Amino acid sequence: MLSATPPAPRSPGTGRPRPDRSIRPWWRWLVFGLCFSFGYGLSQRLGRMGAPAAATAVPSFAAQAPPGTRLGELQKRFGAEAHSLLVDLDRLAQERRQEGQRQQEEGRNATQDQLTQQRLDDAQREADRVRLEALNNGPDPAPPNPEPILLPPPPEADPSSVPSPAATTPPGAVANPP
Repeated sequence: MLSATPPAPRSPGTGRPRPDRSIRPWWRWLVFGLCFSFGYGLSQRLGRMGAPAAATAVPSFAAQAPPGTRLGELQKRFGAEAHSLLVDLDRLAQERRQEGQRQQEEGRNATQDQLTQQRLDDAQREADRVRLEALNNGPDPAPPNPEPILLPPPPEADPSSVPSPAATTPPGAVANPP
C-alpha cells in the first residue's frame, strides 16, 4: 500500500499554506523582552560613563521653600490686630435688597427716558414728513372766491358815435356788406 503524507492545511481566503504552529507565541515575547532589557542596560551604562561625578551627588529633588506669602509677612503688611471673621448676614441681605431696588429704579428711569426720547423722535419724524409732503405737493392753489366780481355795465353806444364798417376797414381790404 501506498501511504502519502497528508497535504498541508491551507488558509480559506488566500489558498496559501498555513504557517507551522510549532513556534509558540511566548517565544516572541521572550525575544522582545530580551532586546528591550539589553537596550535599557546599554543606555544606562553609557549614561554613567559620560556623566561627571559631581552631577550624580546632587539629589534630583532638592527641598525648596513653599510657595506663597508667610503669615508673618501678611501680619506686617496689614497689621497684627485680630479682626473678627463673623459677618452680619442681616445687614448684608438688607444691602443686597437696597442694591436690587436701586438697580430696578435705574432700569425704570432708563426705560422712561428711552420712551420719552422715542416719542420725541417720532414727533420729529412726523413733522419732517409733513414738511416734505408740503414741498412735494407745491403751493396750495388759491381758494375759489365765493362772490363773483361785478363789472360796471358798458356805456350804451350812440349810433352816430359808432364808426361805420368802411371807416374801420384798412385800405385795400374789401368790406363785407351787412
